Amino acid sequence: MRSWLLWLLCLPLSATAINVGTLTFAMDQDQSFTAKRVLNNNRSARIYQVTLRAIDRPGENEARSRPADGELLFAPRQLQLQAGQGEYYKFFYRGPQDNRERYYRVSFREIPTRLFDPAQRQTTGVNLEPIVVMDTILVVRPRQSNFAYRLDPQRGTLTNTGNTYFKFLLKPGCDSTDEEGITEYLRPGDTLTHAGIRLKGQKFIIYNDKFISVDKSCIN
Repeated sequence: MRSWLLWLLCLPLSATAINVGTLTFAMDQDQSFTAKRVLNNNRSARIYQVTLRAIDRPGENEARSRPADGELLFAPRQLQLQAGQGEYYKFFYRGPQDNRERYYRVSFREIPTRLFDPAQRQTTGVNLEPIVVMDTILVVRPRQSNFAYRLDPQRGTLTNTGNTYFKFLLKPGCDSTDEEGITEYLRPGDTLTHAGIRLKGQKFIIYNDKFISVDKSCIN
């Protein structure tokens, strides 16, 4: 299964310039808002802006559209952060209260403050401070959520039969660490096929920050 997430740099730059934490964040079914912290890891001040696009399903060939008016709001409109400073953007969902999961591509744009200063823009010389765009995915779980799955150890498959995503953690054997395992996102209708599902090991579904064991083979 290919990664959901792509991040884009407008020009080559160290990945430490802008920090938004995990690239996938969720608004649970009983939440009306969530927050995302932006950290300026540069040595000078930066301006931050956000753009939103609704998408049908994260991944390749995703269809993007403008969210309906008032469906997903955010604040503040713009941030200016000094070097090392962090602040939160808040996202508010005001859309349908139904059983469909919704996905949004949230792009954080980091802009050098000099681009907003006419005097500095007119100075000559090469600008080594590029504009950077970091893409993230916001998942708004269905207001009427149904968490369900089907595990088939013989075929080595796990299927998300519900209407909201979850993560699957597969660790080979009974003594392996988290670093030795693999983690996959399964959206509604997705099926993961992996040889490790047929073998003895630690298998967990992560849903709403809870670890749910789906294999008792390592329990004595």
